[in-house]
Amino acid sequence: MKHLLSMGVAVLALATVMVSPARAEYPDHDIHVICGYAPGTGADIIVRYWTDRWKQVIGSKAALIVDNKVGALTAIAAEGVKNAKPDGYTVFITAGNSTMASNPFLLKELKYDPQKDFTPVTSLMRLPFIFGVSASKPIKSMSELTAYLKEKGDKASYGYSSAFAISSTELYQSIAGTKAVGISYKGTPEILPDLESGALDFISSDATLMLEWARQGKFRPLAVTFADRSSLAPDVPGMKEAGIPGFDLSAWWGVWLPKGAPDDVVAKIEKDFNQIVADPKTKGDLVRLGAEPFPGNHKVLGDMVAPEMKKWGEVIKLAKIEPQ
Repeated sequence: MKHLLSMGVAVLALATVMVSPARAEYPDHDIHVICGYAPGTGADIIVRYWTDRWKQVIGSKAALIVDNKVGALTAIAAEGVKNAKPDGYTVFITAGNSTMASNPFLLKELKYDPQKDFTPVTSLMRLPFIFGVSASKPIKSMSELTAYLKEKGDKASYGYSSAFAISSTELYQSIAGTKAVGISYKGTPEILPDLESGALDFISSDATLMLEWARQGKFRPLAVTFADRSSLAPDVPGMKEAGIPGFDLSAWWGVWLPKGAPDDVVAKIEKDFNQIVADPKTKGDLVRLGAEPFPGNHKVLGDMVAPEMKKWGEVIKLAKIEPQ
């Protein structure tokens, strides 16, 4: 009887294995890469760059579709990723300094927890933002900008379209003692016409677009947001040299999945992106995008969030930014 019972259990177990379909090798269908930035912005260009490079690694196994989910400083995109199925087919490429580190202090109602609602995969790159003015303005340095803004008082204005932009600008203003009013835009490209017309006095935005505008003769860089000069823009002073002490901020990017993503899928995506980051071609491409490689892994990225939240919380408090 015992023998028959054991045989029955074995047969049942075998039958279960036979009817349980094996999970297909990842990826085997379309992957949606979520972008929290407006099409055509520097940040959108960055997401599409990494997506295109990843497609080269994956080959014909799956289509990669970039979905722009714009609004609330990338919080709408983050919430969508949080609620997505954690199977590896919804991938979030975003600036961690904004989405994960500063949004908790900039938004009154944040519907996601940066540390609990996502699976970190790996870091990708870092870049400075650049302070500057329209090339038609006579202002040639941060000290000249500060003097100009002090004279203009609260009639001065700047444009922003990201958490980093408003945080970095208000930190500068708190140190310099200026009172320019921030005006929100959907994306950085929409800021340029108002900057060129004089409706805006200055901006701080990502190096990707700022360096391109400078090459086109539309924009004059005054300082990068690093304390010292960046190899990406060696002719532009850092904030310490520009006379703004205690200022050192960078944007850093990474890849996340929804919470609960399978370990083997996380490892596969991590390996793919590390392969891309290590490629010498990537370094050259990133320089043209105004960025530099920032290699890592799921642990490096996961460990970054808490200290970065602490840093950005202090920056936002010092800058006296009220949550929106």
